[in-house]
Amino acid sequence: MGELAHPLKIRAHHLLCLLGFRSLGYSQEFIAAIGKVVEKLSSNSTFPITLVVECDFICASCPHNKGSKCLKEANSELKVKTQDLEVLHRLGFEVGAQMSAVEAGTRIKERLSFRDIAEICLDCEWLELGHCAQGLERLKTG
Repeated sequence: MGELAHPLKIRAHHLLCLLGFRSLGYSQEFIAAIGKVVEKLSSNSTFPITLVVECDFICASCPHNKGSKCLKEANSELKVKTQDLEVLHRLGFEVGAQMSAVEAGTRIKERLSFRDIAEICLDCEWLELGHCAQGLERLKTG
């Protein structure tokens, strides 16, 4: 696992995953990758990110990533791209938008509700754990 790019490309829906990260994931390599991103963005709120709808640093370590596409299930690539576009829409960002980690967090805090997470992440296997909702709660009250 290499150094994080500057700016770091982040799939838009991964902004929500980062809120709820609890050292769980598809593999140890995946957990380490997302943990590295969480640590960097938590320790450096001005770290620049670019929002994308394609494979990012986190995806690169996912065992379901084949040829820079999510192949967990037959329709997974379409589902994650749809989630990415929905997050961008609800946050008021365009594909390729660049900002700091704190700017992304502020926009999430201002524009997303628990209902938004439930709607965007409806088919996500991690949703029922409630970690992303808890992360949003911390962001809104912190």
